[in-house]
Amino acid sequence: MKSINILLVFFVFTIFANAQNQKNVEEHQVQLGLPMPAILYEKGLGRNTTATVEFVSGFGLRGCTGCETEFGIYPILRGQLRYYYNMDRRLDKGKNISGNSGNYIAILMAYQDQNPFIGDLTLSESILAVGPVYGIQRTYRRGFFYRLEGGLGYSETQNENGLALLLAARIGWAFGKRR
Repeated sequence: MKSINILLVFFVFTIFANAQNQKNVEEHQVQLGLPMPAILYEKGLGRNTTATVEFVSGFGLRGCTGCETEFGIYPILRGQLRYYYNMDRRLDKGKNISGNSGNYIAILMAYQDQNPFIGDLTLSESILAVGPVYGIQRTYRRGFFYRLEGGLGYSETQNENGLALLLAARIGWAFGKRR
């Protein structure tokens, strides 16, 4: 729970510290992602800072010869505070920054529940993960985007805690008015 409190303080501080008029990032952006169905909302907070909330559906399957096959679709909630550090350099080179196309560093918080909202395969534990990530995101004219991110963070379940890899890859479409 300490990590959640620290993250909330960081979010509130950044919102107040980055209150600027001219933004390089989009004011609002919605993305629908694949390969795991996902919906993300990204809100511009400062010149190069955004906050994101993403709902992802995870999938699990367990089966064997002579046993019943079970599956589950699990809710995963991810939140990030992103700082796009190369927006001005991309503008100077004449590159696209629409749809928040840029490289970023972020603090990530992710939660996966052990109970499926569809299916009968219950995981042994829920998972909470927090940590820094580095990512790249590119959005093209018709809204197609891709995003890759990775980092090392802290993971906690009911019975274990420790270091964990935080990896994500997403493709999809971005909606909303872009630059």
